[in-house]
Amino acid sequence: MENDRTVLEGKLRNWWANEDQEHPCLLITLPPEKEDAGKIPDTDDLAAFWTDGDFRISRSLAIARYSRYYGQAIPFHWVDYVASTMEIVLGCTPQFLDKESVWAHPRLKCVEEVSDVRLDFQNPYYRTLRDMNAKLAVSVPMQDPIAFFALEGISDSVSGLYGAENFLLDLLLKPTAVKQAMEHVKRIWIEAFEDFKQILYKGRPKENGCSWAGIWAPGTTFPLQEDLTYMISPEMFREFCLPHIIDIAAVLDYPLYHLDGIGAIPHLDAILSVDSIRAIQWVPGAGKEPIAQWYELIKKVIDRGKSIQVFAEPHEIADLTAAVGSNRLLITVTGCTREQAENLLNTYGEY
Repeated sequence: MENDRTVLEGKLRNWWANEDQEHPCLLITLPPEKEDAGKIPDTDDLAAFWTDGDFRISRSLAIARYSRYYGQAIPFHWVDYVASTMEIVLGCTPQFLDKESVWAHPRLKCVEEVSDVRLDFQNPYYRTLRDMNAKLAVSVPMQDPIAFFALEGISDSVSGLYGAENFLLDLLLKPTAVKQAMEHVKRIWIEAFEDFKQILYKGRPKENGCSWAGIWAPGTTFPLQEDLTYMISPEMFREFCLPHIIDIAAVLDYPLYHLDGIGAIPHLDAILSVDSIRAIQWVPGAGKEPIAQWYELIKKVIDRGKSIQVFAEPHEIADLTAAVGSNRLLITVTGCTREQAENLLNTYGEY
């Protein structure tokens, strides 16, 4: 009962178009079976784990081959330095903590120095990132989309360059300098996006996109985000962040917004006001995962005509759909077994 690509694409086109649907879209990805887990390339050398192109590509191909996909889930490839990638691309020194996390250490002393930052094609980490993805684009099957690297949010990147506390103080003390820095980094964001668009789509289908969110789209897609903004007011969000969100959404075919944590909820109305943002990805944060407490937020997004991606366990889905309906709802199912996956597909439509 693994998914049918034609049906999958049709349902997700409908979801991106914010149309009604009889059943929710379901993204169910199961890890490799026990007998296949040993076939996934691995290494304890963290530098190699993150920067060895041949290793990264072979690992990504193996994960795609041996994982199992149900509903609207598909194999896709995503090779970068996770959440710290943009700061590393902009010259911050990486620290490879483990196989899940990479930190980037600030490199600047003040906000005024941000205007001197450039997208440096000689930066060894950016060069490695470009090379890995160029090789990936000629190595993976044509039907497998490749995700853009973690371009992050503008406030996240600017604060990452010279320190979050410094950035927050400067919002109050140097608002003009902060706005200039954010405008500058936004232009770099768009430059890097266009650079990678050429790399990822060279010789590959243009209507075959995906992002780290795991949602197929018939074009370019990326989750916009401003994670740092859980520490600022809605008024500051509208003044400092929203203009850049609007500009970046304009260069994407299928933008969605990564709403991360309960501290981001005060900004939801501003985000929903952006016509070009087609969907919201809601991630409540550690300890807040049970989906029942978020029915009101989910329904608010749906009622505003946007689509929404949420995360739920199999036993939560019946109550969720009863409470908010199926229209414009996409559920990434977590903690799922093969039997549960097949039961869900029997319940919520044939794929």
